[in-house]
Amino acid sequence: MGKLVEKEQVLLAYYVCNFLEKNEKNEGELREALNNVGENLTSIQTELNDKGLLSDHDRMITNEGILYLDNILHIQSDAVERNKLAYLKDNLLTYDIELSIPQIKEYIHKHVGIE
Repeated sequence: MGKLVEKEQVLLAYYVCNFLEKNEKNEGELREALNNVGENLTSIQTELNDKGLLSDHDRMITNEGILYLDNILHIQSDAVERNKLAYLKDNLLTYDIELSIPQIKEYIHKHVGIE
């Protein structure tokens, strides 16, 4: 079983949102899930920004952030974008990756189809 640290779980939530249809509902759900992370969120976002994994102007995942997670989760970097969430679901289940932040786990599982 694999375990992602808090900052990787936050980045993964941004990753999922990136591959969803762009609309207020999806972005609102992301904000709600992230707000439940607590006071660590700002420091996590700053660290992700500093590493170039999160954009500082719109707080969305960068290409480097996507490649970082693709590598950790064993997702082919050339996988078709519309299938990224299916690959994510398969790899979360295959590698039994644990998500320890309940709100982020719920958000990710909802959008990749894990019940």
